[in-house]
Amino acid sequence: MATMGKSKEWSRAIICKPKDSLTTEAGLRAQRNVMVPTIEKECTPNSMSMIIGGEYARMWLRDRDEFQAKNINNSKAKVIKNDFEWWLKLRKTNKCFCSI
Repeated sequence: MATMGKSKEWSRAIICKPKDSLTTEAGLRAQRNVMVPTIEKECTPNSMSMIIGGEYARMWLRDRDEFQAKNINNSKAKVIKNDFEWWLKLRKTNKCFCSI
């Protein structure tokens, strides 16, 4: 919590990020695909009854589920599955090594 000037009035804490010129491609991608809950988008003061009742948690979970559903394709692993049958078929021979 921060104080405003010399008054003793308290306000909501604000994220203070250092200003620098260092940016990476991964950092820019992370900034584009960030979830911002509706609680932070609205500029209404927090209500104690909503905090106690867990309403803010329900709103955050709903926003998270929508965000995950929207970005489900990005979160899937892009891995080629192993095809052992094809690998074994290449190594199978038709020659008979034992004369029984």
